[in-house]
This record gives sequence, structure tokens and C-alpha cells, in this order.
Amino acid sequence: MSTEAPSREDEHRAGLHGVRGWLLLLCVYLVIVMPLIAVLGAIGALQRAAAAPALRGALLTEVVLDVGLSILAAYAGWALYRMRHNAVRITKIYFIIMFALAIFGLITLLATAPVLSQPQDNVALLNTLRAPAMVASLRQAILSVVWLVYLLRSKRVRATYPKT
Repeated sequence: MSTEAPSREDEHRAGLHGVRGWLLLLCVYLVIVMPLIAVLGAIGALQRAAAAPALRGALLTEVVLDVGLSILAAYAGWALYRMRHNAVRITKIYFIIMFALAIFGLITLLATAPVLSQPQDNVALLNTLRAPAMVASLRQAILSVVWLVYLLRSKRVRATYPKT
């Protein structure tokens, strides 16, 4: 039996240990918000696929990708909440994938501008869709970077998942 008093560092670490604060918000974001966004996006994509048969293949691919990523997000959030061994690594992988997809989306949107400037009807439609798509891609890139920085720098994350 040790008579040594706990050090200040141990007391501080014990206060930061656990899924609370921003870490709990991240878990809720991953387990609830991201799957909900994916379901709503899938419903919209399926409605657009029914209305535009020429885009059906691309839209169904989008649905499958969104559902797969939402499953990964939910698993990452669940693993963080349950303090599983590889939880932080899985979550980092998720946010790296989301960041890469956001950057790919931005590059694609910027690269298609000169190519699709043929008929005026297509240009108007493309310009109408481009702004919301760019905002969504930028938002996802920023969110991914913010959460990655949090996972890398957070004292609570280090205290709760010491071997990450």
C-alpha cells in the first residue's frame, strides 16, 4: 500500500478523463448529426434520381457513399463514447476522408466551370448549384480540420485515450 499522495498531474489528469465537454459534443455530432444529415441527403438524392434518370447512377453512388460514411461516423462516435482502444485513430481516419472528399469536391467544382460553359441553360443551372455545393464543401473541409486539430491537441483526449 502506497502512502504517497497523488501528484498534481494525476489529479489534473483525473479531472480531464472521460467523455465530457467538447469530446461529448463530438460523439453526438458523429453518432446523431452525421447519420441524420446522410439520411436526409439520401432522401433528396433519391428524389432527384427519380426526376432525372440521366443522373441516376451518379446519385445512387452518392447515396451509397453517404450511407457508408455515416456508418463510419457513427462507429467512430460510438467508439469514442465507449472509450475503445482505436477510437481516436478511427475518428481521425473519418475526418481525413471527409477533408479529402471536400477538397476533391472543391477542385471538381472549380475545374468544371470552363468545361461546362456551352449552352446557356446548362450554365444557369450549374451556377445555381455551384454556390451551395462550394459552401457545403468548404464547411466540411473546415469542420474536418477543426475536429482533427481538436483530436491532436486536446488535453481531455490525451487523458481519456492515453495511447493514441
